[in-house]
Amino acid sequence: MEDAENYRDRYIEMCTRVDLKVRETVVPTETEKRSFKLLKIKLKKFSGEAKDFLAFWSQFQKFHDKIIAEEDKMQYLLQSVEPKSKAERLVLSFPATAENYPKAIDQLKERFGREDLLVQIYVRELLNLVMKNAVSGRTKTDLSTLYDELEGKLRSLESLGRTQEKYGDFLTPLVESCLPEEILMA
Repeated sequence: MEDAENYRDRYIEMCTRVDLKVRETVVPTETEKRSFKLLKIKLKKFSGEAKDFLAFWSQFQKFHDKIIAEEDKMQYLLQSVEPKSKAERLVLSFPATAENYPKAIDQLKERFGREDLLVQIYVRELLNLVMKNAVSGRTKTDLSTLYDELEGKLRSLESLGRTQEKYGDFLTPLVESCLPEEILMA
């Protein structure tokens, strides 16, 4: 009889453990929305300059999540644009409703985040940087600044799928043309 009670107790204990494990692994469905107080997060505001769109979108994309309610996302979007900017005017042209959030995002991407436009902007900035330095010349102490600026532009192009293999042939001579001769000789 005692064996039967022990067996029953172990059975109940195991069922309880299994039930707890199942509850821990349950994942909310996509249609289920979380209801929570919006976090106070300080985001860099988007001014509406296309060259700043990648940085804006990489931070804002965290809120562009299926679990957060569309109304909350629209509020985050409104908080993430610079007051009196082109971006704010665009977002404010949509009434702040859940239905308009995807439309506002699509319009922001269309106006400021087009890949072809961004590639042109970054290539122009890269060329301006190289040309400015070729004319003015750089001292040895300025080389680290030039390097950082070039790396930033190249990383932006890489994030758009423009790898060094695609632009390395013309970029290397351009960069070399703005370096002091003593650096090239070394």
